[in-house]
Amino acid sequence: MARKPIHYVTDPAVWKVLIAPVRAEIMETLRMLAPCGIADVARQLDRPADSLYRHFEKLVATGVVVEKGTRPAGRRTERVYDLVADDFGGRFASSSRAASNDAYRTTAKTILTMAARTFRDAADAGVLVGLGLDKPCNTRAFFEHVWLTDADFAELNGLFLSLNTFLNAKKTPNADTRLHLVAVLAAPIVRRRGAARRANAGRSRPARPRTSPRTSAR
Repeated sequence: MARKPIHYVTDPAVWKVLIAPVRAEIMETLRMLAPCGIADVARQLDRPADSLYRHFEKLVATGVVVEKGTRPAGRRTERVYDLVADDFGGRFASSSRAASNDAYRTTAKTILTMAARTFRDAADAGVLVGLGLDKPCNTRAFFEHVWLTDADFAELNGLFLSLNTFLNAKKTPNADTRLHLVAVLAAPIVRRRGAARRANAGRSRPARPRTSPRTSAR
């Protein structure tokens, strides 16, 4: 059966199973290689195949990864796996706000972990090239604090979807390409310390008259 264009996960607990760092990488690799075996995924991720079996079991249990039969692999046979869809998203409308927000937080944590590891390994290997250097740029990182209306964010989301469409067309390697990680995050900012609120509250109180030590002692 052919993959669906997109599969929506409605249970935040299931989404958290999928978005764990190693399993998120497995799913991205399956998007590029599947149908394939665990050994193929292990080679792509530079991990021992034995370390991936339990992750595959959990992905199959959620229904997002399916077995597609077996095939010869040397003197043995191996199971072949595929995804049920080309893309995945979370829709948690029927779940509690707390469970939904915890799933979003876990998603951001996984993306940031993967991005930090990717930059670290590329920097350690000395392959990062930034803008303005004598070689073609292959890395970019920036962030912005911006004021957005709901309509502005809807427009921004449209740009994200266009970028996603562009990136989804780049899942097949060729002689001129190199594998990259592209990560996109956006979230409303909440100031938690309350420093500005306390400062404003302090300015609104009438100042107490100061007394001299002699007067206060009476």
